[in-house]
Amino acid sequence: MLGVILAAGRGRRLAEITDHIPKALVEIASGISLLDLALNSLRLAGIRDVVVVVGYKDYMIEEALNGAEGVMLVKNPEYWRENGLSLLAAREFVDSEEFVLLMSDHIVGPELIRRAIRAGPLGLCVDRQPKFMLDPGEATKVKIGPGGHIVDIGKNLTSWDAFDTGVFACNELMFWAAAEVAKRSFSITISDCVRFLISRGIAFKAIDATGLPWADVDTPRCLRHAREVVLPEILRELGGLEGAGACALLAHAP
Repeated sequence: MLGVILAAGRGRRLAEITDHIPKALVEIASGISLLDLALNSLRLAGIRDVVVVVGYKDYMIEEALNGAEGVMLVKNPEYWRENGLSLLAAREFVDSEEFVLLMSDHIVGPELIRRAIRAGPLGLCVDRQPKFMLDPGEATKVKIGPGGHIVDIGKNLTSWDAFDTGVFACNELMFWAAAEVAKRSFSITISDCVRFLISRGIAFKAIDATGLPWADVDTPRCLRHAREVVLPEILRELGGLEGAGACALLAHAP
């Protein structure tokens, strides 16, 4: 099983920070970036080999990872065309049929990733009653139909059943969807890829992750909330540890 992390975006709503560094390198705790947390959550969930797709200020991520074992960097020179194109950039480097897809600006713990692994493709981890969500209006919503399959996804849904946590169980069909959507649209999101597959009659599971800690870090307010409220919950999931010492241990997880 392989992990893919999309870390190419600029993060304009965090411009006071991201004018200087890529969003993936924003610190969620002292010395621990959003990307560090994503990598360690994958490893603690049992995934050792990871493809990281970079774009904006990619050289800074390359320097930060400094040849980290099991991590391959892939560049998306057109990162401004949204995250679906970043997914497509990873296609030739993903040598396993199944993989777990993460967004570097979502903080999640290993249990959420384990649920994606156990469920298998194709699926999205969803939260029906989020305990830690700051702004539901900004979140991507998910409509769930018969059999627990997703029937629609997007930020502007008027009716929904759950929220998108940003953790996907994928296979080659996600790359096919991204390639097909790219033929029709300049901007390509992961949600576009999911909708494309659903429109072709391909089942996309809603993987229940209700109540698990996670957060989408888009704004300074979201970043503060993630640091103060959500990260401590993730650290507790990792074994009851708290504070900077826990983060230091997390950074050196195998």
